[in-house]
Amino acid sequence: MRTLTLRIKDDYFDRFVSFLELFPKKAVKIEDNSKQQQLNSIKEQISEAMEDVKAGRSSVLRIIN
Repeated sequence: MRTLTLRIKDDYFDRFVSFLELFPKKAVKIEDNSKQQQLNSIKEQISEAMEDVKAGRSSVLRIIN
């Protein structure tokens, strides 16, 4: 499989993605950019940490004054 990076204006992005979705699932793989993937990963980690805090599964490691 070959990789092609495109920069598409916001006005045409939805149309272009709709066009790509017409191809078979295995023919085209649409990936998010790496910055967005990092943000999603951090967001996931924060939400998991907050769930731990709410459930009482966390402890204070140190307090910074």
